[in-house]
Amino acid sequence: MVYPSFKNFNRTQGRPKVSYELKEMIELLRSELVIAAEHDNFNSDTVVELSQRLDQYIVMAQNQMLGR
Repeated sequence: MVYPSFKNFNRTQGRPKVSYELKEMIELLRSELVIAAEHDNFNSDTVVELSQRLDQYIVMAQNQMLGR
């Protein structure tokens, strides 16, 4: 059986890219979430709120990549 080569395969080729500002916000929230989770438990209000905000921005980034 011959398998296709994915060496030069670019999954985002032809798709809109995620804006710099959105990437930065995702990274900022991710960092804040990691720090908060180190100090609080995963059920704390702070950790849950940061996680939900991060989820919203990730969905926004996915929609940008899909051109929505």
